[in-house]
Amino acid sequence: MSKDYIKVNFSPGDTIDKAVNLLLKHKEKGQLACGKFNGVTLYSDTVTMDGAHKEIIGKTKVEFDDYIESVRS
Repeated sequence: MSKDYIKVNFSPGDTIDKAVNLLLKHKEKGQLACGKFNGVTLYSDTVTMDGAHKEIIGKTKVEFDDYIESVRS
């Protein structure tokens, strides 16, 4: 059985967090949605914040936030 996903377009300047949260809103509504972020397709039924970060930039959300904090210091 094939799943039909609503295509979501992310805007330039969107963050990974914003993209994941948008997909999770679709999930809360019981909608299957997907969108491509930096060449990686994310799916509302399987996306997690850590999973998306890891797949897109190679770091978990916490690791990325810690890195950003260290750069700003």
